[in-house]
Amino acid sequence: NLRMARFDDSAYDWALQFDQRVANWIEQSDHNPIVKNEKGDQAASLAINSAEHYLPLLYSLALRDESDQISFFADKVMGGSISMRSVKIG
Repeated sequence: NLRMARFDDSAYDWALQFDQRVANWIEQSDHNPIVKNEKGDQAASLAINSAEHYLPLLYSLALRDESDQISFFADKVMGGSISMRSVKIG
């Protein structure tokens, strides 16, 4: 959510919460909550106020084979609301 970005090294609780939930779902291969992006989920609504930076994650996960290993890098929330979490598949 770039509209809520701050110029410091902090993170909103909702940004940390949603980032961690997405990471857990990816690790568990539970992509349904990532795709459905439930309405009424305040953390999700704040984190994904527009989809252009979220949709590439869905495309990447769709290409994942069950045997592919998952790892994360740049997994920090910065500027209050910006998750830099990146996923390595394979």
